[in-house]
Amino acid sequence: MKSFFHTCALLGVLTFVSWAAAAPPVPAAKEPIRPVRFDFRSQESLKKRWAFGGKQFGVPMTRFAIVDCKETADGKSLAVRARASAGMLITRIPEEVWKKYPVVRWRWRVLKQVSFTGKEPDDQAAVLYFGDGSMFRQFMVAYRWEHSYPLGDESQLSYLGGTLVRRICMRNAEAIPGKWYVEERNVVEDFRRAFGREPVGRCGLTIGANSQYSGCETLVEFDYIEFLPAAGSAAGKLGQNMVSSERDKQK
Repeated sequence: MKSFFHTCALLGVLTFVSWAAAAPPVPAAKEPIRPVRFDFRSQESLKKRWAFGGKQFGVPMTRFAIVDCKETADGKSLAVRARASAGMLITRIPEEVWKKYPVVRWRWRVLKQVSFTGKEPDDQAAVLYFGDGSMFRQFMVAYRWEHSYPLGDESQLSYLGGTLVRRICMRNAEAIPGKWYVEERNVVEDFRRAFGREPVGRCGLTIGANSQYSGCETLVEFDYIEFLPAAGSAAGKLGQNMVSSERDKQK
């Protein structure tokens, strides 16, 4: 029964590739292939580059909105608010982009954490997914803002239908509310390490938040998400997937 409910909790994620197929794609790459960067400046641009998905029967949708933020360069951020809800934003990353720019860097902060007592359910204040697959089976790496898992904790999750997820705890309840953190991961190396192969074709990039188990309200803001080359990057060093120096200390 527990595995069934966990599968339902990821129902939207499990179909992220099919949603991504319908999502407005990143503009077709032309020579030279340039890095992709998502700056969250307006609700209109959000709708052009991302699709809303992950609707579950009987569960409210997580809300995504562009809000004013004095602490970002352009004065805006993406607010991801979950109120006993689930949901996601999905876009596509062309193969020629992630092959040349395999490092993903993003800046985020928590304003309201997952709050509950007892064993941690499958809720996250925020999660960033990268992966491939079909509407029937997906392979994903999930970079999650957890509650009680230790930083860097990983596990391989398996769901009904053969979907596989490599869960990685990027942040937890020890993070300082309101403090911005910059993360940097070589998503292609993480994917290869998790599944023994490189991703294939146009991949899905997904932002989500879930609090349907804890029934609480969470709030995380994203400043930007960008794809960068591996050369000269800490995350690009073979065998090492390090976040930026901002992660060294949370207090």
